[in-house]
Amino acid sequence: MRKVILLSLIIASIIGSCTQAKKSPLEGAWKIVEYGQWHITDTSLKAMFNNGLIKMWSKDYFTFVGYFRPDTSIHQYHGAGIYTLNGNKYEEYIIYNDYKPLVGTKFKALLEIRNDTLIQRYNSDNTDSWELRDGYTTERYIRLK
Repeated sequence: MRKVILLSLIIASIIGSCTQAKKSPLEGAWKIVEYGQWHITDTSLKAMFNNGLIKMWSKDYFTFVGYFRPDTSIHQYHGAGIYTLNGNKYEEYIIYNDYKPLVGTKFKALLEIRNDTLIQRYNSDNTDSWELRDGYTTERYIRLK
């Protein structure tokens, strides 16, 4: 009887150790398809980031790389850090960024995931608030497969 109980415990712990934690719907690679501020009508600014940025999330980390075109030139853009997601409240702590004043800062956004579309909304002045104000920025991403 002891052997049966011991064998059952061993099998149960093997099965228990093989189960994976539930993966967040945010995890994976996403490509930006829209960027804009609602109060800006200049289509060149709205199109500046379009299709030029890939952002990836793992369990605790994020990274992004890409380019934007504010004029006829191309500017590279990259960064990485850690993040937390609590419901739809998303917060990044920036560890690396090509724009040095952002290193060591926090960024807050509201996230919405609809199937393979991710919508990120945040205050453009990067204030420490979850409440969106006039002129907030929206980024829309699609999941890469």
